[in-house]
Amino acid sequence: MNLSYKAIQFLIEAIDYRIESYEERLKLIEGVDEDEASDIGNDCGFLEALKHDLTQTLQNRETVLLSADRTVRKDEAVSEGLSLPELFQPVLQLSMTDRLLLVDAITESIRQETISPGKSETASEETLRGKVSSV
Repeated sequence: MNLSYKAIQFLIEAIDYRIESYEERLKLIEGVDEDEASDIGNDCGFLEALKHDLTQTLQNRETVLLSADRTVRKDEAVSEGLSLPELFQPVLQLSMTDRLLLVDAITESIRQETISPGKSETASEETLRGKVSSV
């Protein structure tokens, strides 16, 4: 699922609200209903883990955006002394969906630079386009 930045922020806020309400309920029933308290504790743990993952996703997106601003062109990256491993590390923090979107964006940007509007593609370019779009 590919959610927008604002949607993820909204989910994090909603999770915070739900965790607070669970914790209030837990204070009321603690020592009275152990089964419900256990269920609420488990739910809180799940929500905390989900919140952590969503927060990481937001931070990773911010890192990629900042990194993209710094590394617009390969020649600029070389002149700044950035190495492939330095560029590779932020990508490892992305989810698989975000990585695939990044590959699509890079592929499309290369196509736009190399294929002028009136130019027709060669057979090898059409084959390559088919292979990339099937990924």
